[in-house]
Amino acid sequence: MEIGYGLLGREDLEAASEPKSVFSDKRERGSALIIAGSIGYHGAPALAMLATCNVLASLRVGAGYAKLYVPKAILNPVRAVSPNTIVEALGKDEIACNREILGAVERSDAIAIGMGIGKARRAMAAAGRIVRHAASHGKPIVVDADAIQCLGRLARRHETSRYIIATPHDGEFFRLTGIRPHEKNLDARVKTAVVWASKLGITLVLKGHYSVVTDGKRIKVNIARTSALATMGTGDVLSGIICGYAATGADAFTAACAGVYLHSNIGDRLAAKMGNHIIATDVVDAIPLAIKEFDKNIQ
Repeated sequence: MEIGYGLLGREDLEAASEPKSVFSDKRERGSALIIAGSIGYHGAPALAMLATCNVLASLRVGAGYAKLYVPKAILNPVRAVSPNTIVEALGKDEIACNREILGAVERSDAIAIGMGIGKARRAMAAAGRIVRHAASHGKPIVVDADAIQCLGRLARRHETSRYIIATPHDGEFFRLTGIRPHEKNLDARVKTAVVWASKLGITLVLKGHYSVVTDGKRIKVNIARTSALATMGTGDVLSGIICGYAATGADAFTAACAGVYLHSNIGDRLAAKMGNHIIATDVVDAIPLAIKEFDKNIQ
């Protein structure tokens, strides 16, 4: 049976662009919380750059406030990367789950978790608790990279699962489900994504040349024109973009659609100028001009 789907486009950016009051402060514009890192992740400098890209992407798409939590062991290198980030310690060598982070989750409008947290048992357990806590409080949470594995530990589909946005590439999807999604057969890829989004009750972003966004019912597809975004860190930028849109008020599916389209569109634009030589910070820097026309200011 064929499954119908639509293509992502400019209307998805329009749908996710929430009006901003000229009287709003930074908290009213939306608060994003990013949880990332472990001592073993390719060295602190690399982690610092990638985690900072995640935070800056959230701010660039419109969130007024963003905070990054990393393990204490890598706190200082991460703080040194950018004056635009607020960085706090969470755990010693890997992320932990405590009252402080659960309170921060409750105070935030959207959360992203996963990049570089590692696959140690304690990190996975902490990630699982944080994801469940966010979803149970109605907070959209982007589950990326290492944290995707913790979704397999969630006992069963639940009503609050609809707040979870998982962003696996094909390898991460296989580790979660045991299924290798079709890379070149779009219809088969869509069917696989829909089945697992429905089974888990989440919004799924299956990343690739054919990126599929689905909550099991609604389905949108993005077809990349180039491979320019196939470089380290650009996936972290995507997570930050989606988190930023969710923080400003878009629901999980709308935020995911807008994020995937914006990310890919920027990649295509940059590739026309720079070829296959794009790095993550290029994508972050290109966000404002790509979405400025969608700004809506109200009295």
